[in-house]
Amino acid sequence: MPSALDTRKVRCLDGLYYSFQMLRHHYAGLWESCCEIPSHESKLIAALGSAWGFIDALHRIREIAQAVPGLSIKHPEMQAFLPASSLADEYRHYIHHLRSELANDAPGNAFPVWGTLSWVDPVNPVRSHMAVLGTQVEGTHYAGCHFDPVARRWTSKVCLGLNGKSFNFDPAFEAAARFETFVLPFLDGRPAAPEAAKPSPPLISVDFIRGTRT
Repeated sequence: MPSALDTRKVRCLDGLYYSFQMLRHHYAGLWESCCEIPSHESKLIAALGSAWGFIDALHRIREIAQAVPGLSIKHPEMQAFLPASSLADEYRHYIHHLRSELANDAPGNAFPVWGTLSWVDPVNPVRSHMAVLGTQVEGTHYAGCHFDPVARRWTSKVCLGLNGKSFNFDPAFEAAARFETFVLPFLDGRPAAPEAAKPSPPLISVDFIRGTRT
């Protein structure tokens, strides 16, 4: 009979495994979708969904990580991961409480409702583009991709701007991927293998059979 501690570890492992998979799903092709927006406007919704889905999954990973039995927030891997992904909490809190944000007659936030989605041009390496995800009202301000003048490169190929800040997807994904290689083996007790497939979940099928009168 598994102990309560063992059950907690298994549930945290399941929660993290699928959260990491969802994070990877949202990240894959995000920049490519953004690059198609100028010629295929329909790609905007796909990119927007992936961007906010990524943030939600990252927030969930942070929450579950802090519930893992025996894993202190003072652990070096937690000390590296939590600060590197902290902006996900602020963004998720904003979108989770969008009802109260929009119910305010005098909103204190002068930025588009869904923020701004920015990406680096696939041809010109010093150019970025920005899609404004909402009506532009008086005083609206934007945040786009950050260019590091010292390193002479963009911090991330895709950014989501909100409230004067930019969520940089590339470094956030890199931090999560590194944490994944630590935390899953920590819970599972086996060497890291991020690409290894988890056993398929059981599928339960149900047929409804209409009763007949005899």
